[in-house]
Amino acid sequence: MVNALVPVITVRLGERVTLTCAVSEKSQSITWIHWYKQSAGGTLNLIFMHQKSINPSFEPGFPASRFSASSDEKMSNLTILRTVERDEGIYHCAHMDWTKSTWYGTYLSIKGNYKI
Repeated sequence: MVNALVPVITVRLGERVTLTCAVSEKSQSITWIHWYKQSAGGTLNLIFMHQKSINPSFEPGFPASRFSASSDEKMSNLTILRTVERDEGIYHCAHMDWTKSTWYGTYLSIKGNYKI
């Protein structure tokens, strides 16, 4: 078993941020890329999934007006165009094919003027 820390990215409220996920093997047409968000104490919420030949379609709660996605054979990117408080959490990226699933996580920390 390997112990690994989840990387942390900190941005200011309202800033743009791009989260990346390395695809360790050459992406094939059968490989699916999934992005999920998990808030503290919450379950995984699917943001989008796509294959190499299919454009991503964002799930409800993750409008294309605030999020964008891109990928190539080595990397998948999720961009939040303007961060808001509820964007804070762990973002999980998974690439899946017929034989295995590989998962990565990044914690997004938002700094700014929070309303209490």
